[in-house]
Amino acid sequence: MSQNILTAHDLCKSFAHNGGQVHVLQHVDLEIREKDFTVVMGASGSGKSTLLYALSGMDKATSGQVLFDGKDLVKMKGT
Repeated sequence: MSQNILTAHDLCKSFAHNGGQVHVLQHVDLEIREKDFTVVMGASGSGKSTLLYALSGMDKATSGQVLFDGKDLVKMKGT
C-alpha cells in the first residue's frame, strides 16, 4: 500500500484587490500518493497556478496546511 507523499488540509488563499478580498482557493483538501500521476485542470483564472505554488512551498497559503512526506512546508525554513 502506498502512502501519501503530499497532503493539503483546508488550504485557502486570498488576495487583496480593489479594497476587498479575492478568495482564489477555498478549503482545498488533497492527497497525492507515491507513484500517482496527478493532473490539475481548469479554466483560465481558476487558481491552478496558485494551488501549485502553495503545494510546492513557493507561496504561503492564507490558511490551511501542506504536508510533504509528513513535514509541514509552512514550518520548514529555506537556506
